[in-house]
Amino acid sequence: MNIKNTIIDKWKPITVALAVFFGGIFIFALLMDQVVMPIAVRHGDECLVPDITYMSRQAAEIKLKESNLQITVALEEFNAQHPKGTVISQLPESGASVKTGMKVRVTISKGAASATVPRLRGISLREAKLLIEQEGLVMGDLLWYTDEVLPDGVIIESRPDAATVMKLNAEVQLVVNRKQTDVLIPVPDFIGLDFSEAQQVAEENYIIIGDISYKVDDRMLPETILYQSIPPETEVVKWTIINLTISQLE
Repeated sequence: MNIKNTIIDKWKPITVALAVFFGGIFIFALLMDQVVMPIAVRHGDECLVPDITYMSRQAAEIKLKESNLQITVALEEFNAQHPKGTVISQLPESGASVKTGMKVRVTISKGAASATVPRLRGISLREAKLLIEQEGLVMGDLLWYTDEVLPDGVIIESRPDAATVMKLNAEVQLVVNRKQTDVLIPVPDFIGLDFSEAQQVAEENYIIIGDISYKVDDRMLPETILYQSIPPETEVVKWTIINLTISQLE
């Protein structure tokens, strides 16, 4: 019997067992270092983004700070549905899982867009219209009144009054001075004009547009003047009423 081989055979199971034991410890340590610990660390550094929409910027900042997050204003815009100074939207959205310390980008409301009625008393109708449109408003109905002190055709007042704050694109009514006069003016040619153009021409020439009727005419663009009740170049007194027929699609 070979004594050396006998000793090797005796210690071989022990050697294998030790190798398996220490190998298992090594693999376990490797898994802890490369897999388990990074997951645990990452999990501890993450949080869920809270919902901060409709909150004021200050309240949203406090809410985010509770989750170890920060706020940054990306944009400010007009929005009638969100009060001024409140959060319209956020990115990342609420419920998202993010790293702590991350900045949440928000859009803040500037409130409903507004415009201020300009001072219009004493200026011409055309000037008044330009000023109203420059302010982001729209000229509404014209009301007629006679004021012997003011010149003919100028604005007596606006409704609402000057300096009134209104929503963007709101209508402003104008009270226009109309004096009785014997001065004759030629009727403009409205045929072929767009209705908005016809309104401007009428205002500039002291003509009042009265009744509007519509007629189907596929040859013309919608809102085109087809007929006027008084022929062009006819001399009439200022503030004469003229009726128009306008094209429409079937």
